[in-house]
Amino acid sequence: MLHDAAWTLAGNLYSSARPARALFPLESAMDDLGRAARDIAFAETADVIALHRISVLRDMIAACRAEIAVQEDTKVALELAAAIDGLSEELSSFEETLPLERAFRADQRDHAVVRIEAAQSRLRSFIETEGMGADLFDPALTRDEAVELARAALARSPAQIIAAARLEAEARQTGAPIPTPEGSPFHFTQPEGWMAWLAARLAERAGRGMSGGPSQA
Repeated sequence: MLHDAAWTLAGNLYSSARPARALFPLESAMDDLGRAARDIAFAETADVIALHRISVLRDMIAACRAEIAVQEDTKVALELAAAIDGLSEELSSFEETLPLERAFRADQRDHAVVRIEAAQSRLRSFIETEGMGADLFDPALTRDEAVELARAALARSPAQIIAAARLEAEARQTGAPIPTPEGSPFHFTQPEGWMAWLAARLAERAGRGMSGGPSQA
């Protein structure tokens, strides 16, 4: 697309051709990274749910068997045995499809990693190309702020993003507090993360301007 040309120093020649409502290249990279990370989060959550479902069924079967062992009421014991049959059939079905489900999610994860690596490569190019002005990415940002945002998005490797998504999925499954990134209240791997960061930076800058503090412009 035309706005992708702004990733080169020659982008100044094409910036006026940027389609209406199209993302700036920095926004596009952050958006791509966030969407890929979200896909990883969905895949990890689905995997955790699938494994938990099987674990719960096994626990229910074990509980029924334990109850039968001490149950003196024959009718209740027969009902428990029937429940075991139903649960075992359901468990067998889930265990049979689990390898296919996990293989599909692994493919989703691998595809998302490729997208993250591509987005992070674009962010590195911006950081390393000193002549690339911040106005090509977002007029509201100074170059230093744009570089800071890009570096924050590079702080986690794809493997770390996967690990964080897994921890978050497991926390949600157990009802534990959701882990937050160290040193920052924002999840830069989520679509809303960089926008929250930007809003906070702009509010901070506006506050300094109103109080007569030094400006980064």
